[in-house]
Amino acid sequence: MRARTLVKYLVYWLAVTGCSALADAQTADSPAFKALTFFAALPARDTGSLLRTLRPPRISAEAHARALSVLPESGELQPDRAERAKLAMLNDVLIYHERDQVFEVKVIDLPQAAVGLHQRAVLLISRPALRLLSGVELRALVAHEIGHDYFWHEFEETLAHGDRRGRQELELKCDGIAVLTLLALGSDPAPLIDGLGKLTRFNEMLGATANAGDYPQLQERQRFMNALRELARP
Repeated sequence: MRARTLVKYLVYWLAVTGCSALADAQTADSPAFKALTFFAALPARDTGSLLRTLRPPRISAEAHARALSVLPESGELQPDRAERAKLAMLNDVLIYHERDQVFEVKVIDLPQAAVGLHQRAVLLISRPALRLLSGVELRALVAHEIGHDYFWHEFEETLAHGDRRGRQELELKCDGIAVLTLLALGSDPAPLIDGLGKLTRFNEMLGATANAGDYPQLQERQRFMNALRELARP
């Protein structure tokens, strides 16, 4: 796809999904525009092949062991029966990305509602998040965290340089991996934004908003997901 055609296509989709930033002369520098450009510029193919092409090699056994070694010795919780049922819903996403034998899943004692990927080796899920989210919402958020495995080195660079706009772009790209994953599995991506909204509201009530500026606004994420979903239509 030629660059000019690509830009026109992206402007069209961002416009029909209500992105007010299109009126800004700096649209091409917006995190949402850059993230959508990334996916639009990939060679046209089915979603499964696209994700396999992007998928990075698994981390080494040595790196996996190092990631586990730096976790605190205390703070891991044992899930109850209902929580185990939710965690079991993650299996198809992990298998799809060939990470079922790579990622360990740990429930942790943390007041915030959080789901995160530690050093490409461990999915950390706080108990408030596990109890707050439905199974399909948790599954969608884990698909987002798997996206961080795809862009791990870029993620570390944005942290090292305090690059908030770069971090926002990466969060949107991880949303994109989640959307494509759920579509490939025949699932509705809508629980992703629903789950993100629940976590955001819960943490806002706690006053846990110190790094809120690292993340795109929920409305921007919704518009991006809608645009990518249309872009991915056969």
